Amino acid sequence: MAYNPTTIANYFIRKYADNGNLTPMKLIKLTYIAYGLYLALTNKKERLTDELPFAWDFGPVFPSLYESLKGYGRSIIKDKIPNRVGDDSISADDKKFLDKIWNLFGRFDGIYLSALTHKDGTPWKKVYKKGTNAAISDDDTFEHYNEKLKPKTTN
Repeated sequence: MAYNPTTIANYFIRKYADNGNLTPMKLIKLTYIAYGLYLALTNKKERLTDELPFAWDFGPVFPSLYESLKGYGRSIIKDKIPNRVGDDSISADDKKFLDKIWNLFGRFDGIYLSALTHKDGTPWKKVYKKGTNAAISDDDTFEHYNEKLKPKTTN
């Protein structure tokens, strides 16, 4: 099931706000990384969100999530943010998935997570052009995160 990006951010807030130093940047990047890994794990058969990410000047962004967060500036967010959809429910399996994302990436701040999404070869880097807001394709996102899931071989 595809969720509104704000629903995903609100899950992280409800579950991890007390110890997660959740800033808008961190929530946006966690949601994006979760989106990419979800595509890879479902072999691009399912999307985590009902919205494509866009390549903006400061990285990959879900526009509706950005709109929900822009008034917070760089503040730590402790309470649920406004959501354009009334139902914030998430399936049990998807909650487990989001908890794994948190376990892997939750200890990092927004700046670090942003740096991960800006590296050479990332979907954002492939489509970003200064001053434009281009959609990041599921194909590029899948390819990048699918590669990240492959076991590393040593010779």
